[in-house]
Amino acid sequence: MKDDSGVTEVLLANPRGFCAGGVRPIESVGRALALHGAPVYVRHEIVHNRYVVDELAAKGAIFVDNVSEVPEGQRVIYSAHGVAPEVREDSAKRKLRVIDATCPLVKKVHREAQIHFKHGREIVLIGHAGHPEVIGTMGQLPDGAVRLVETEADARALAPKSPDRPALRNAVLNFADAAA
Repeated sequence: MKDDSGVTEVLLANPRGFCAGGVRPIESVGRALALHGAPVYVRHEIVHNRYVVDELAAKGAIFVDNVSEVPEGQRVIYSAHGVAPEVREDSAKRKLRVIDATCPLVKKVHREAQIHFKHGREIVLIGHAGHPEVIGTMGQLPDGAVRLVETEADARALAPKSPDRPALRNAVLNFADAAA
């Protein structure tokens, strides 16, 4: 908007830089640092927000890619993106004190994937290989149980194995059109 002097006024929304499920994980790291002091280890960046990650690192959070990087017996926080069961097993073997800050919506996706798999439905996940959330979700099920769609070409090539047994949520897909 321009005022009478011709100066443009810029209104900024109050951006969070992360989804609603990112608030609790960030607070979890902050509380852990306040209660236990530094260092507190965090598996993967707690959220996709450089400012937040840098601020927590300055306070003593140490971000690692693998729980094998956390000294045995130390505290580790799982990021909002969730983890595969094998990460939980590795943490237990290393006697790590776990704080699970997985976003509740991510946990819901994990449960739904397990339920759909149990009922024999084909599971298609749209995402990027290597992203912590995709790894965590696919890790809930046996290898090969989830088909990953990363690109438009992947989506166009998607030919459902069982078009009569889709596992879809908040989406409408006509399998006859997908095959054309």
